[in-house]
This record gives sequence, C-alpha cells and structure tokens, in this order.
Amino acid sequence: MKSWMQKSIAESEARMESMMDQKVQAIHKRLDVFKLRVLEQPAPVTDMSSFLTELDSLRADLDAIIVPPTDEPESVHNVLVDDTVLGALFSDDIAQPKPTCSREKRHHSSHISDTTEDARARKRERQQNEKARRASIVDKELHQQRARESIIGASSSRPTLRL
Repeated sequence: MKSWMQKSIAESEARMESMMDQKVQAIHKRLDVFKLRVLEQPAPVTDMSSFLTELDSLRADLDAIIVPPTDEPESVHNVLVDDTVLGALFSDDIAQPKPTCSREKRHHSSHISDTTEDARARKRERQQNEKARRASIVDKELHQQRARESIIGASSSRPTLRL
C-alpha cells in the first residue's frame, strides 16, 4: 500500500471516530436533559392517613368476625339443631325431584295447563291465517285466469262464457 492511501485511510478513520464521539456526546446530552426533567417532576403525594384509617376499620371488622358470641348457651344451640333435624326427617312436604327426562314422563290427565291451551290457540290461529292466505292466493289466480280468458275471448271470434 502506498503512503498516500494509508494517510487517506487514517484521516477517514479519524473523521469517523470524531463523528462517533460527537454522536455519543449528543446522546449523553439528551439523556442528561431527560434525567433532569424526570427529577424535576414532583413525586406523587400519598395520603397515608386515609390508608391507616381504612386499615383500622378493617381490623375492627375482622376482630368482630373472629370473636365468638359468648352470650348464647351451648344447650340452646343443640336444641335448635335437634329441632331442625327432626323437622327435616318428619316433615310432610318433601320436595319431589324434577324428572330427568320430562318428555317421557308427561302427565296424562284431563287437566290441561294454561300454557298448553295458549299454545294450541296460537297454533289454531296460525293455521287459520295460513288457510285464509292460501284461499286469497287461489282467488287471485282465478281472477287473473278469468281476466286472461276474457281478453283472449274478446280478441277471438268465439263467444266468451261467463261463470
């Protein structure tokens, strides 16, 4: 390598190094400015007195829950338990469990519930509406057919028959 090439390479390396140093200094300067901004912001103030008041309230509630009641004698509790057990054993109103498959266990009585009666009434009404709609369609088609026949009959030499 020739000396002028080595000199040129050394100069360009020096320029690159100085540019990198300038960029690093600029970044450090920006970081310092950012740190100053962050440090200048006031820290959020925490009101510890409200936390302490809430903590004392929770402790009092917890103490009230943990302390067992002392004014009720043990025998009263046993009597209540015995009455509850006896009442459950000998009660007449035993709840019947719901059938697991209600479709197979339908009651075959002459008493029809209101909901079944309502459903049947709605079905009858739907069927009547459908029947009326179909009759209307048939009437419309007959009317159109008669109109076509009268037009055809009027244009031909045959006499038209009216029904």
